[in-house]
Amino acid sequence: MNDFFNLPEESTSSNSGYEKKTDEKIYDPNPDNYGGSYKSIFRFIPDLRNANRPQYTKYSAKIWNPILKKSIIVDCPSNENKPSVLWTLSTILGKLYKEEPTVVKEINENFSRWFTHHSYVYIIKDPQVETAPGSIKIFKYRAQVNDLIDIQKNPDEDGLLDTVQSINPFHLLKGKDFLCVVTKKTKQWRDWTKCKFMDEVTPFRFSVKDTEVTMKDDPGAINLLQEFFDKNAPSLDEYIHQPWTDETYKDVAEALKAAIPYKNVLEMVISETRDEKMKALLRGDSISTPTDTVSSETTSPTPEFFSTSEDSKKEPIATAESADPSLEKDEYDDIFKNL
Repeated sequence: MNDFFNLPEESTSSNSGYEKKTDEKIYDPNPDNYGGSYKSIFRFIPDLRNANRPQYTKYSAKIWNPILKKSIIVDCPSNENKPSVLWTLSTILGKLYKEEPTVVKEINENFSRWFTHHSYVYIIKDPQVETAPGSIKIFKYRAQVNDLIDIQKNPDEDGLLDTVQSINPFHLLKGKDFLCVVTKKTKQWRDWTKCKFMDEVTPFRFSVKDTEVTMKDDPGAINLLQEFFDKNAPSLDEYIHQPWTDETYKDVAEALKAAIPYKNVLEMVISETRDEKMKALLRGDSISTPTDTVSSETTSPTPEFFSTSEDSKKEPIATAESADPSLEKDEYDDIFKNL
C-alpha cells in the first residue's frame, strides 16, 4: 500500500482568468469584506482523480481593447507547447524595457500575461465562513504561496543544520497544515507574506459525518479517503487550459492590434511570432482554412508536475519562443496500483 503515499520529490504541474462572480468551487481568502484581514488553516492535498496533477499551473493573458472598450482573457497556447504570440509580446516587451520604458509601460496598461497555480485544499478552520471547514476546494495562487511550498520541499540549510529535512506539503502522511493569513497590500493587491506552514509534520485528517479520520497506510483508510474525495472535491477540468478556436484567434488579433499603438512594435511581434495563423491575422491577410502551426521542436501537450518559483517559470528574455520550460513531465508512481 506504500505507493499510495509515495509522492515524487518534484511533484507539481501546468491554465486562468479572473472570476468576477463568486465561484463556490474556488477557495478565495479575500480580506476585502473582513476588515482587511482573512485567517484560516487548510491542508494541501493531491488530486486523487489524476495522479499526474498534485498541482496544475497555466499561463493566461488579459488584453484590453481600447477601441472597443472591452477586455478579453484567454489561456496561453504555450500551455500546450504551441507557438504563442502572447509569449512573443512578453519577450519583446522585456527586451525593450531598458531602451523604451515609456513605450513598454503604455503597452503593459493594455496587456498582461501571468501564470496561476491550482491545488486542492481541505479547509480545517475558517472563522469567516462557517460552512467552509470540512470542505474540499480548489485554491488558486501565485508566486508568494508557491515559494513557501518550494521552501518546504527544498529547504536552504547551507549545510549548517543536520536536522533540516525536505517536506512535501501534499503528502498524506508526512505533510503540514498551512496557516493562511491574507491582508491588503494595495487596493488591488493582497499580501500573503504572513502565510506559513506549521512546524509539525502530521498525517492528513478529515471529517466524515462528525467523525475525524486520521490518514494512515491502511486499505480501509485509503478507500475511505478516495470515496470522500470523489464525493466532495470539485472537478478541476473547467480550469484546465482552453484551446483557441478560430473565433479566439480573431478576437486576440483584433485586441492586440488595438492594444499596441506603435507600428514598429507590432511589426516586431508579427516578425518574431512563430504562430503563422496569428501572423496572417495581424497582417490582415485572408485565411481560407486556418490551421494550428506547431513548432517542429514541440511534442504532444505535457502538463507540468513540479513546483518552481515565479522567476524560474518565466521564459528567457533573450529568446523569442521555444518549448515552455515549465511544461516538463513528472508523475506520481503508481499511486492507485494497490487500490
